[in-house]
Amino acid sequence: FFFSSRRRHTRQRSVSWARRCVQETGSAIKNVAYETLTKQGHEVKVTDLYKMKMVLPLDKTDFLTLAKPDHFKPQAEQVVCNAKDFEGYAEEVKVEHEKVKWCDIILMIFPLYWWSVPGIMKNWVDRILSMGFAYGKKGEATLAPRRGMILYTTGGPKAFHTSIGMEACAWKLINHGIFKFCGMTPLEPFVAYQAAWIDEAARKKYLEDVRVIMENLGKREEAKLDQHDYWISISEI
Repeated sequence: FFFSSRRRHTRQRSVSWARRCVQETGSAIKNVAYETLTKQGHEVKVTDLYKMKMVLPLDKTDFLTLAKPDHFKPQAEQVVCNAKDFEGYAEEVKVEHEKVKWCDIILMIFPLYWWSVPGIMKNWVDRILSMGFAYGKKGEATLAPRRGMILYTTGGPKAFHTSIGMEACAWKLINHGIFKFCGMTPLEPFVAYQAAWIDEAARKKYLEDVRVIMENLGKREEAKLDQHDYWISISEI
């Protein structure tokens, strides 16, 4: 899911949630984040992807009408809708666009699937962070000065994820390929390793870490991005 939270009259945050089971560590992370932010006076909006139609991929149903019905090109249709102040989008798409415009921080909370976000969260990215809204035809980033942060759980230990490059790859794919590409400042991620196998004491430690991070979210360091690996400007292609 995504959270959207705003400090009253000053700060906004957005959170996206991609978890089925409310007993999972990931669900507890979402709850702690929400409770901590609201206690500090932030407004928070939550997108539960499983309660929405985000199980559907980007297709013609995202649009009420099509500029070129005989030749469906998603990005071209997105550009047309975005140029018309989102008129022509299906309602669930417009709602999520408004959350992104409203927030100043997006938090993505999810279990790591195959080195990246689950498919349902990728659907959200495809459908909501659209051309003409999150980036331009030439790669112009348009979501600055928003910030983005990922909080995710894994099945394996940290040493394993680090040794095979899974952690670095996931961070680059999301921090570079989503947040940075759209103009957002990526913050240092939070990872709960071996979430399904840890004991209650370790679980409580993770949740306490999340509470402290949320209390100091405004001071969270920017993610360290390797400028020489994976990331080039669209203008250089």
